[in-house]
Amino acid sequence: MPGGVIEVRGSERLGLFERLWLPGLVLSFWIAARRFFRSWKGRGGRTHAPRPLLPHERSGNVRGMPVLVADAGGPRCVGCELCAAICPSRCIRVEVAPDSPPRVANTDGSENFAPGAGCGRIERFEIDVSRCFYCGLCEEVCPADALVMSPLFEIATSDPGNLVFDLDALLVPARLLARQLERRGGESFSPFSDKEEEG
Repeated sequence: MPGGVIEVRGSERLGLFERLWLPGLVLSFWIAARRFFRSWKGRGGRTHAPRPLLPHERSGNVRGMPVLVADAGGPRCVGCELCAAICPSRCIRVEVAPDSPPRVANTDGSENFAPGAGCGRIERFEIDVSRCFYCGLCEEVCPADALVMSPLFEIATSDPGNLVFDLDALLVPARLLARQLERRGGESFSPFSDKEEEG
């Protein structure tokens, strides 16, 4: 009958050896000591695999800390500030130099953030990695492929102030990020290219 009381009939009588706690305690210590010394001597028992000294092999699609791609002339960033605008945690801060050329306005009044539109030279670029949760939106929205999610994600410190990286700390040469740039579609725009191909 569901929800009813179940009666337990009959009872087991424990023997004298089972009623005493001391023999059980001695038996458990004997079993533990026997297993310990077997594994210590290397005979029988379970042996654990040694921990690897190298870091765990990660997939190529792991998204880690965002970094800026640096070409021969400097960072690829054109200063459009789209990464800072789309960041849900507001961990990216971009400041454009005041003497840089103004952004190009379209005829309908909107601004053109296309590569090479003269968005401005960046003066300050900071990422607070303690607030970043590696969503990758900044990488997706960047028109110049200047931001790439690096495979570096094991960042630890006791002071959260050490997790704010400036422009110099974020610059990584493009040759070191070849795998990430290939995943995004191969060679991309560089604001420091000598001449654009004329068609």
